[in-house]
Amino acid sequence: MSDAENRGFRPVDYDPLVDSLFVSVPNRKYEYSIMVGKDLILDFGKLPGRDKLDVVGFELLDASKKFRVDKHVLANIKGLRAEITVNEKWVKLAISLVVVQHKKERKRSKVLEVANLGVPPLASSISV
Repeated sequence: MSDAENRGFRPVDYDPLVDSLFVSVPNRKYEYSIMVGKDLILDFGKLPGRDKLDVVGFELLDASKKFRVDKHVLANIKGLRAEITVNEKWVKLAISLVVVQHKKERKRSKVLEVANLGVPPLASSISV
């Protein structure tokens, strides 16, 4: 059993030490990752029941700065939806999340757009 299996799968994981938000689709088959810009890593693989490659996860660096919240707030994510759109010129990631802050649920959103340097065109979404 791997370390990840021992800890249990977590589709949203935030590491406050490096300020990194990692989101992954359950039961996906990971193939490779591409660094997009200086603060976004897209994971590609196959989703259950599909044969084509798709975005199966991503890692967002400097996440607390992008959402303008304290790092400890991002440790309490209750829900997340991400829309990923790639065309020949750019990669766009629109993230909406619900966090718990002062015992209340609050929504935060961020849109990141960076130049496309080799990511195949696609449209994808991740909800957890």
